[in-house]
Amino acid sequence: MTLMLKVILMMLLAVVSNSAMAEWVKVYFNHTETIYADFASEQNEGNIVKMRSLSDYKTLQKTRNGIAYLSTIEPGEYDCNEEKVRALSAFRYSKNMGSGKMVSRSSSFLNENWAQLVPGNIDHVLWKHACGKKWSVS
Repeated sequence: MTLMLKVILMMLLAVVSNSAMAEWVKVYFNHTETIYADFASEQNEGNIVKMRSLSDYKTLQKTRNGIAYLSTIEPGEYDCNEEKVRALSAFRYSKNMGSGKMVSRSSSFLNENWAQLVPGNIDHVLWKHACGKKWSVS
């Protein structure tokens, strides 16, 4: 296999593996960001649903350490009986829609306490989608 063909195949694999398998559905937007849910990533364990969300920003964001990013993918858990949520990790990307280079990863959320939902906030919107009570805020 020629070097050029190998390079092209590696680039294609990188693009496809990042977020092509995701089925991002817009669930919220405002003047600064658009939030998507990936229903294809849903996993049910009793009353707990695991689902990924994507925050796509209109302007460059920065971590506490000054690292710039334009999107964040967060796997989360949603307790459908207790109306609680918790983030499991956060992956920040240099480009929109979870593309580009992963510039930051945080897994400090593991074993984090569950947070009670606040009606109308984005976690509440995602919880309603994850638990099958679909609605959208715009």
